[in-house]
Order: sequence, then C-alpha cells, then structure tokens
Amino acid sequence: MTNKEIFLRLYGKIRPYQTKLIVAMIAMIFVSLCTGAQAYLVKDLLDKIFMEKNLFFLKLLPVIVVVVFLTKGLAYYVYTFFLEQVGQSVIRDFRQEIFNHIHKQSLSFFSDTPTGTLMSRIISDVTLMQAAVSNALVGIVRDFFQVVILLGVVFYMNWKLAMFSLIVLPIAAYPIIKFGRVFRKLSTTTQEETANLSNILHETVTGNRIVKAFCKEQYEGDRFFKQVTTLFTITIKDARYRCIQHPLMEFIGGVSIALIIWFGGREVIGGHSTPGTFFAFLTALIAAYDPVKGVTRINSTIQKALAAATRVFELLDTEPEIQDSPNAKDLPGFRSVIEFKNVSYSYGDNIEVLKNINLKVPAGEALAIVGPSGGGKTTLTNLIPRFLDINGGSIFIDNIDIRNVTVKSLRNLVAMVTQQTILFNDTVRNNIAYSNQKASDEEVRNAANAAHSLEFIKKLPKGFDTIIGEGGTRLSGGQRQRLSIARAILSNAPILILDEATSALDTESEREVQKALENLMADRTTFVIAHRLSTIRNANRIIVVKDGRIIEQGSHDELLALEGEYELLYNMQYK
Repeated sequence: MTNKEIFLRLYGKIRPYQTKLIVAMIAMIFVSLCTGAQAYLVKDLLDKIFMEKNLFFLKLLPVIVVVVFLTKGLAYYVYTFFLEQVGQSVIRDFRQEIFNHIHKQSLSFFSDTPTGTLMSRIISDVTLMQAAVSNALVGIVRDFFQVVILLGVVFYMNWKLAMFSLIVLPIAAYPIIKFGRVFRKLSTTTQEETANLSNILHETVTGNRIVKAFCKEQYEGDRFFKQVTTLFTITIKDARYRCIQHPLMEFIGGVSIALIIWFGGREVIGGHSTPGTFFAFLTALIAAYDPVKGVTRINSTIQKALAAATRVFELLDTEPEIQDSPNAKDLPGFRSVIEFKNVSYSYGDNIEVLKNINLKVPAGEALAIVGPSGGGKTTLTNLIPRFLDINGGSIFIDNIDIRNVTVKSLRNLVAMVTQQTILFNDTVRNNIAYSNQKASDEEVRNAANAAHSLEFIKKLPKGFDTIIGEGGTRLSGGQRQRLSIARAILSNAPILILDEATSALDTESEREVQKALENLMADRTTFVIAHRLSTIRNANRIIVVKDGRIIEQGSHDELLALEGEYELLYNMQYK
C-alpha cells in the first residue's frame, strides 16, 4: 500500500470532522502570521528604538507585541485543541471499526490469527496512528504555513540573503527522506515483535494454571525475556537514528547561519543594509528553519504511523468468509426439519474434514453424535449456525438453504453449551442474561432455577450481583457449566448444540449438570456431541462419525447389535 493510498484512506476517516479542521487551519494561519510579525518587529525594534531612539515607537511597539502574542496564543489554543479532538475522534472510530470487523470474521480467522496480534492492532497500532493524526498533522500543517510566511518575510527584507534559504532547505530535507525509510522499516519490525510479546503475555496469563502445574515459571520468564530483549534491540536502533537527527540538523543550521552572518555582515558594513533589517532577517530565517527541524522530530512518528496504518488497513481489508448473500432474508423460525444434503467441508490446506454427509433431523429430536477424536463431530455442528461455511452440498432448515438467510436470524435460532465454558468477568445476572439482555430479573431467576443454579447462586456473597471473575474463575467447573446452561435456557432458541458439555466434570457435578441439561433439551431439537456414552443413552438417535463420514446410526441397542464402531467405543469405556 502506497503512502498516497494510506493518506487518502485516512482523509476519508477525517472528512466527517472537516469543519473543525478548517477552523483549525485558519487558526494555524494566524499563528504563522503572528510568528512572521514577531520576526519583522525585530527590525523596527532595533532601528527605530535603539538606533534612532524614536519615542513614538517606544510607546507603540510594546502594545503591538502584546497584541501579537495574545492573538498567537489564542489561535494556538484553538488549532491545537480542535486538531487533538479530531485526532481522538478518528482513533475512536478506527478502534470501533476494527472491533466490529474482527467480530464479523469466521471461526477459521480466529484460528489463524493469534489473540495478541489482534489486541496489538486495536491498541498499539491505532495508538501510533493517533500520534500521526493528532501530533504529526498538527506539526506538518502548522510548519508548512509558518515556513511559507517566514520565507515571504525573508525575501521581502533581503532577497539576496534569502537565496541562502533555497540552498539550506534542500540540504536539510535530505536527512528527513533518508531517515524516513529507516523509521518505516524499523516500525514494522517493532510492531511485529510487539504483537509477539502480546501473544506470549496472553498465553501465559490465560494459561497460568498449566504454567504452575508444570513448574514452567522460569521457562516462560526466559521466553518472555528473550522476546523483550529482541524488542529492546530494535527500539534502541530506532532511538539511535532518532537521536542523531537533531544534532545533524543543528549542524546544517549552524553552517547556514555562519554563512548568513558573514554575507549579511558585509552588507551592513558596506551600508547596503541596516542592523535592524539584518537581525530581523536572521530571526525570521531561524524561525523558518525551526519548523524544518520539527519535521525531523515528527518524521519518526509519521513513519511509524504509516507502517501501523498499513497493518490496520490490511486487517480491515480482510473480507469475512461468511457474509449475508445479497438477497438474504430473515429465517422466520424453525418448525419441521434440519437437513444436510451431500455436505462436505475442508480446512485451509484442503484437509477434508467432512465428506458427503446426508442427514435429516426432525424437530424435537435429540440426536447424539459420537466417534473418535478428529472425526468431524464439532465441525458438523459448527456448520449449522454458519460458524464455518460448507465447501460442498447444502444445509436446509425447513427446506430453506441457510446460505440464503441472514446470519443473525439463523444464529438467533441456535443456543450452544460447550465443553470450554465461556463466561465474562461480570455479574452472575449479566452472564445469564447475555443471551437475552431484555430479560426481567424474574426470567433470569427462572432460567437459573431450571439450570439447577439457584441454590449455589444464593450462597454467593452478592447473589446474582456477584462478580464471577475472568472466565468464571471464582466458580467450580460444574457451577460454570450450569450458568452457561441457564444462559442457553434464557435464549429460548429452538435448536440446541451441546458439545462435550459434561466431559470435563466429575461424577457429582455431571449429575447436577445432566439434570439441568434435561430441562434445557425439553421441546428442543438437540445435537449432542459426547465421548461419555452414558450421557447419550436416552437420545432418540445416535450417529457415529469417523473420518468425516457417518458410518453408523440408530438407537443405543441397535448400534450395539451391529457390532461395529459404536460397540468398539462402548467396550473401550465399559469393558
């Protein structure tokens, strides 16, 4: 992505705030005009007061100076505040857009993209862009006006001396361009390593129990130190280039001023110029050179922001694999049957997970799905709410292809309870009501009661208002699972997917959860994935999935009579 494309897209984000930008730019022009006036006043200050000893100018100039400085201060406040407000608004919009865009992606996107990388995009990269929009934008536009106006003052006072500025400015621009390429490359590397650091941090914090269980604190500390050191090395390299810019620009400026003093001094001595004109010229030129040096200070910031913007736009340009079709309509509900017709699914590298699946599940049936690990059981159920999209065949709900309906209306018909219980660091009530945030307190309480959760909730310090910790860490495994069941009950969805909902529980907890599941499954069409065959004996039908195919189906007794894969699974558990 070229710089021009990046700036055009950034401008598209800034455009809604262009009125404030215009006001800010007008204020910038006033600041630049005042800066030029300050430099020009040096001429009258020296010539009229100190050389000619003019009393009128002694009374007038201090008043003018106060007015100029006051105007400059007010204009400075207006443009800096407005530009800061615009910058922060743009960054807020970016963060919201990235967040919304990420959550439109399919499950495969999250499998392929580390969490730390996504966090780095939203927090770190957007923060770098903020510096460019708020600070760099301020600096570049202000400095441009200031250089133009001050150079005008310089040429007005002495065009011969002003010719030196045309030599100095190109020389000063060379380091800016040269260092800019280096900063862009270093910024890209820095952000990649920052994302890696975020990944390690996220993994070790969320997986702290495993780290402690295997006494890997030192190992993880060494791994983190290695990554921090890598990031430190790149940051120091960036700092080295940043720190050398200023003295280099000072040296160029010093040489230029020395030449001007030599040439301007000759003009004054020769009577071709007054001391006031010379010092006013020198003041204006130094003031004009300062913004050029300022560009070198913000050059690093701009290059980092451009590199960050490239990564952010690449993420925003990632099209969601699963989207509503152009003519998608809302699915009115579910009444009769869910049907899989010749369904196939493959992961990225043409790894075929499901092969030619044909299956009909009438409304109200409890269908159990069993089979060896890696056979495609979870993938099969993930296709129903379109967490993944099929590569071949079709899935119908009441004879309507699910690809022809809106994703939202489809998922509103499906509730899920998984082995990995997902709860939020919020109150018990808000976790249960997550599926239906308009539910009344009584409805939440009834759902908790149906999920056999009410008894333990009452014993919590604040009952339904108790904060349960990240992932529900303040609750037992069985309690967490029953809250997720209560959440599914409250959603009142007609289709239910239970993915290993009890496999991680002990026998006592499983018994309580099983009672809750029976209440949840009542009058719903249920897909039950289970390794423990004891949990699915009462299913209306059992299918055995192996190597991506349905190889057996029937009741528990019918499958045992076949003496096939199901009997083998049964014997492994009970004999």
